[in-house]
This record gives sequence, C-alpha cells and structure tokens, in this order.
Amino acid sequence: MHDHTPKPCPGPCNNAWRRAEALHEETGAEHHITPAWGQPVQCYGCVDRARQQLAELPELLTAVQLEATCGTPAKATGTIGRINIPAWPGQASRLLVDNVLGEMEELEGDVLVQRSIRQPDAELRSTGVREGQRITGTCRTLAAHLDWMAQHHPCADEPHDRGNANPLSQIRHWHAAAQRFTKAHPQRDVRKMAPCPRCKGPYLAESRDLRLVDDRPYIECRDPDCRRIMTGAEYDTYVKALAAVVAQAA
Repeated sequence: MHDHTPKPCPGPCNNAWRRAEALHEETGAEHHITPAWGQPVQCYGCVDRARQQLAELPELLTAVQLEATCGTPAKATGTIGRINIPAWPGQASRLLVDNVLGEMEELEGDVLVQRSIRQPDAELRSTGVREGQRITGTCRTLAAHLDWMAQHHPCADEPHDRGNANPLSQIRHWHAAAQRFTKAHPQRDVRKMAPCPRCKGPYLAESRDLRLVDDRPYIECRDPDCRRIMTGAEYDTYVKALAAVVAQAA
C-alpha cells in the first residue's frame, strides 16, 4: 500500500519551517509557520526555480569560460609552512567549469540509465563535441527529465544541503557557484532593523534563503544562539508596539 500522506518539500522553501520545528523541539517555542508540501516530493515552486536555473546555466557557464580565456593569474601571496603554487591564467574558471560540467553529465547519465533510455556501459555522447554544445545539450536533457527527477529520483527526498544527491539541490548549487563567480547574483538592499525581540541584539535581517510570505521575506535573527524567525507582518506588529513604548516613555 502506498503512503499518500503529504510530506514537506525538502527544498529551501521550508528552511524557516525546519528551523522553527528544530527550535520547538529544543525549547518548546511555538510557531505558526506552515510548510510547503511536496507534489508529491518537491513543491512546484522548487521545481519551477530549478527549471529557471537550468535555463540560465549555459549563459552563466559561458561567462565563466570567458574568464578562462581572458583571465589573469592570481596574485601570489606569502605562505607559512606551505609551498605557494601560482595559478595559471583562468585557472579558477577552468576548474569550476570542469567540475560543474562533470557533475551535470554524471547526473544526466544516471537519469538516462535509471529511465532505461541509455545502457550503463554506453557512451553519453560521441567524442569531439565542443564544450559549449555539451553544456547546452546536458541542460536540455536535464530540463526534459526535471519533473521525474523532482518527484521520482531515488534521492529526491534528500534535503537541499551541499554535497547531497538530490537533483534539484545539485542544480541549485551549480547555479549559485556560477552566479558567485560571475557576480551575477542580485544584491539586496541592507535595511536597518529594530533589535531582536528575543535576544535584544542588533542581528535582525531579511532572510536570503527562506521562502516569501505574501511576497515579503522572513525576518530572522542572525545570532546563532537565538535564531528568532518572524514573518513580515509579525515584524511590523512588533515595530509598532516598540514605537508605542518609546513614544510613551518620551
């Protein structure tokens, strides 16, 4: 008999819920955060995000490749107790592309074998294919099988942590690595926020990795000993109450 009980999506959409649950188990603190449910394993939002990231990867990796062609050697720095080996021009970008493309093709081959489209000992593609074509072809193949990977891959239920085998998690980290290298990721405005209502420290910030609620980010305390989480509406209510106390004391 199949278990049809809804399960929380293992993606970053549920980071706030997982943190709140962990805090509840540790301290008994109640929370009102509801999880995003898998459909049946990973939610539609995480699948759509992975689809968009796959579509952007060829352009991002092309930008990384250009650094390998036009790159400059890393500045030699002194070391204590180690031998410093100067990097050759474009070394960092070359290594990144090799690593990401290798992992992409490994996942592609694994998916095709599991779906009985390719024999385990068959070559993934003919020799002599240019790297750009390999990147584009692999991204297209993965995009074509994305729904299956998200819901039926043996590792689809693994949390999106670095180094695991969840296909959507792998796509997310390839995309993030390429974005960081090319500095193509969006920069968020820094807001000056009220002190944390729990630890009273100046550590509240808009979360960068928790899912949005009503198009607004969660507010979280960056103090590792606190980790208070609030929705935008809860933060607004807290600030109004804080302002009223300040006005009354003035």
